[in-house]
Amino acid sequence: MSTTADPADNAFDGGAPTPRADAPHPDNDRTDAAASRFAEPDDGAARTAFGEPPDGGEGGAARRPDGDRDSGAAPEAQDGRDERDTRYDQEETGRPGPSRPRDPSRAQEQPPRTAQDDDDNAPEPLSHERFDFIVGQSSRNASVYGGHGNVAVAFNLSTGAVRATAEFQQTPLGARDTAWRHRLYQRPPGLDRLASGLADTHLAVLLGQRGSGRDTTARVALADACGGSDRLSVLHSAGTGLAQALVERADQHLTRGHGVILDLGTEEPGPAVLEALSLRARERGAYVGLIVESTGADAQPPYAFRHPRPALKKVLEAHLRWALETRRAEGCPDGDGCTHQSEQEFLKQVLEDPRVDRELGATLPVRKAVPLAATLATYLHRDAEELGEAFGAWRDRLRPVVRSFLGLTSPASDSAATAAHDPPWQALRIAYILCDELALSDFIRASTLLADEVLRAENRDETPVRPVFEMDLDQLVPPGMGVAAEPDAALSDNPRRVRLAEPELVPVVIEVIWHGLGWLREPLLGWLRRLAADQLERVRSRAAVIAGLLLRHDFDSVYRDLVRDWARSSSVRDRQNAALAMAAAMAADDPWLTERVNRQVADWATSPRRWLQDSAARAYGTPVGTRNVPATLQALQALGGRAALARYVSVAYAAAALFLTADGADPIADALGRWICADNDHLPRHAVRTLLVLGPYAVGPELPSRPKLVDLAMGDPRRRQALVLLWQRALIDPAHSGQAWQLVRQWLLAADEDEDLAVFLDEFMEQVCVPRLVSRARFHLGRWARQHPKASCVARILRRLGRE
Repeated sequence: MSTTADPADNAFDGGAPTPRADAPHPDNDRTDAAASRFAEPDDGAARTAFGEPPDGGEGGAARRPDGDRDSGAAPEAQDGRDERDTRYDQEETGRPGPSRPRDPSRAQEQPPRTAQDDDDNAPEPLSHERFDFIVGQSSRNASVYGGHGNVAVAFNLSTGAVRATAEFQQTPLGARDTAWRHRLYQRPPGLDRLASGLADTHLAVLLGQRGSGRDTTARVALADACGGSDRLSVLHSAGTGLAQALVERADQHLTRGHGVILDLGTEEPGPAVLEALSLRARERGAYVGLIVESTGADAQPPYAFRHPRPALKKVLEAHLRWALETRRAEGCPDGDGCTHQSEQEFLKQVLEDPRVDRELGATLPVRKAVPLAATLATYLHRDAEELGEAFGAWRDRLRPVVRSFLGLTSPASDSAATAAHDPPWQALRIAYILCDELALSDFIRASTLLADEVLRAENRDETPVRPVFEMDLDQLVPPGMGVAAEPDAALSDNPRRVRLAEPELVPVVIEVIWHGLGWLREPLLGWLRRLAADQLERVRSRAAVIAGLLLRHDFDSVYRDLVRDWARSSSVRDRQNAALAMAAAMAADDPWLTERVNRQVADWATSPRRWLQDSAARAYGTPVGTRNVPATLQALQALGGRAALARYVSVAYAAAALFLTADGADPIADALGRWICADNDHLPRHAVRTLLVLGPYAVGPELPSRPKLVDLAMGDPRRRQALVLLWQRALIDPAHSGQAWQLVRQWLLAADEDEDLAVFLDEFMEQVCVPRLVSRARFHLGRWARQHPKASCVARILRRLGRE
């Protein structure tokens, strides 16, 4: 996933530790023996077989012979009552407590729920596209708001019929910013090799960790190659296979004499893709810089350059020297004492101070040395013993910006300050920061909702004037306050987006309003409840992220008043929000908070309430679970064995998310083999759903037409047999057979571009097509052969099945 991707304009709706010893035992009722589950009738007589849902349909709970529902479902839900309307709430800790009544005043504010949003008898729809969106959103949240979990990387399958190609948004980089970076840049070792390679191949791949200065190196190297600071742009995309996509879209995005930068996240392209991209860049006379988060893979000459961290003290020295010179040139605000000699003495004093080394450390991102230098420069004429205050001021540097922006530090005498102090104005400005990277239309809608919540909490004699449509954005967010990004950085945005100068402003404004504006707590939580019901997934996801950032400051209170209600809600949307909030909280990398989140999700998993169990499964599909694949897989298997989650896709989504992590493919492939042969009917259902979610994913850019599941099964007879059983059940199951046949079509069309895959599928499809499936297979293959007359694999398998 690209870490520079803008939030996708998408409107999808819908939605660890080992379980404790006192967890409810999963349902172990079995219908047929595993050995006979896949036996096919010879006479074609109608009978109940694997793949046909038990009584109650796909979404219904399995019944015991005496007609009682399975004990895995929550007692409150068995008689159709809402869990929140019961007499007592059985908390996750096991302690009973009185239920809090729902607020009737908010009943009319929520948009109507859909069938999949409410927990009715209809099963939750299974969608590969929705899963892809959830995984991408989770990865972007982890990238922006912190966290170092196992990052999910996925490549969509390429077929001969339709090749999935990512779309790019191209944004020009500011010439002034690039020139400033170029002037103060500290060259790492080996940069000459990078520059010469870029001149020869027109392509450079920078491998390095986030915060190592690789982005600035890319800008400097490309500016040198292009001969100017005003010829650079950055590409954004939410897709995968971005290097290959750029090869195919070179005519649109590569311009002679100009350079483009593309952040690939952890996606490292192979030699063939790099060679093709280099060729296209040379043909177009353009230069390309790819940024890849280092995964320990060997660099690929002549394109790749492993980017080392520069000496942070050298970076600090360069920026401090520039800050002091600028201060003197603009007129020292402390008087006429700014001389070159005094600056040099101060510079020496700072660089020799041992506190500087401690502050820089070994892991401080390079970009944070810049504001540290600016803060230190303001202490030029202070006493030496006051220098220690500079480090505290630097760590707290964004709080004054936020407080000033919200009107908390301005004198209330002038009209501008009065407007800034006005609660509706504060609400609009708070929403502006919290809507970073969202479209302006989303911000306007969200800010209006927050202003409504604030007005409810106010005591006024008259209704204040609503300024949202009377003032333009420049008055709401004045330039030069350090909040909005430079205007030339977003001129090509379509739609226009909120762009902050510092992404760290988001957690800072949350901390300021939560601890500094106590009266805003309840309006803020009410606002998040309303955003969580928005029709757009990206807005609901932002509400969950904000809730997660609040959990970092006050876990017990925010969990009790907001996240717990989401986790035990009958709405799939709410439960997905609860999972994302927990993931955002854990991304703080606070050991205490990580343990608290793990313990809370484990309590959900062992709760008798099916909605809490479902919330746990959804959380395991986020970085909450992907950090520890073995433990999460064990918890998922326990959850998937219960009848309570049979109607939901959360277990399948979580298993698929684990599969896409760096070390998750093999454990999940083996688990699917166990699940499809499980004694109860629930794990096989989840296994089939996982197959359908993972089926469209390819091995990677080097094998874009080979399904990852097939690649794992090619050299392992045990996995191959498990894949056969998975496909047999998927193709017969009336709940999923339509999706399954479409996935078969994708695989067969992809085989025309992969000879090894074609050989595998020729024999594999004969094994899958047992007597009960032969007539269905002939029907579908015949239709596909007419639609794709050049599809050789389809025609070959059709001939084989036609001889039987």
